[in-house]
Amino acid sequence: MTFSIRQASPLDHTALCPLFEAFYREEGFADAVAGVSGNLTHILSRSDTAAFIAEIDGDAIGAAAVSTSFGLEAGLYAELEDLYVAIDHRGKGVATALIDASCAWAQSIGCHDVEIIVTEHGRDIAGLVPFYTRHDFTVTGRMIMERAL
Repeated sequence: MTFSIRQASPLDHTALCPLFEAFYREEGFADAVAGVSGNLTHILSRSDTAAFIAEIDGDAIGAAAVSTSFGLEAGLYAELEDLYVAIDHRGKGVATALIDASCAWAQSIGCHDVEIIVTEHGRDIAGLVPFYTRHDFTVTGRMIMERAL
């Protein structure tokens, strides 16, 4: 079956929410699931964030969420924060198409680059570093640290 990719709108909230919730459960961040619905509402309504939806015959099979930030070092840049494809549809080019759509959007609004954070699960279990390397992402050697507020 052929899939399509498009930028999501607020009307896609109901279709996207379960995909992003599944992403966080699969990545081992079950505590984040409770905030997905509210945060997704904001992503779908802001001009500095975007979500993309992959569909087959109107059914959502994949999703990506992108946000932007501005830094002294890079200027305007984007982060591909979340990328998820339903298990039955993996390995068919859906993730690649979502990455391409996310990068095209970021470029269209003037972003210098697109970053992605690969979790331990993504690195050690899902093997995502080689996957993202094939899609022109490079390992920078930087470590992400956070302080909860």
